[in-house]
Amino acid sequence: MSDYASALAMGSLVTGATNPRHQGAPPAVIDTPAILAADGVVGTSEVGATLTVTMGNWDGDPYAYTAIWQGDGADIGEGEHYVVQPGDAGTSITAVVTATNSAGATAAPPSNAIAIAAA
Repeated sequence: MSDYASALAMGSLVTGATNPRHQGAPPAVIDTPAILAADGVVGTSEVGATLTVTMGNWDGDPYAYTAIWQGDGADIGEGEHYVVQPGDAGTSITAVVTATNSAGATAAPPSNAIAIAAA
């Protein structure tokens, strides 16, 4: 008699057992970051001033943030701070923050605008 037949005859065959490597909760599904509270730009609206962007409040455990500065919608800089240049006079400056986690990246809508005084 085979081992299988012997176990079946003795009532010791366990059916429906799971592989021990697959027991427990399935791994958590990670979504891309989601913005909870908007980022914002603060600073003086004049040439030479330093503007600062807050990264906002995010869900999804982001591990990295980037900020792209825009003048009237065109990219003009990158980073948490931006020094207003003479060429920015007469434009509106915003920042777009992107949060990244292991599932991907999400860009927030553009921040509040800082209108730079015309020269």
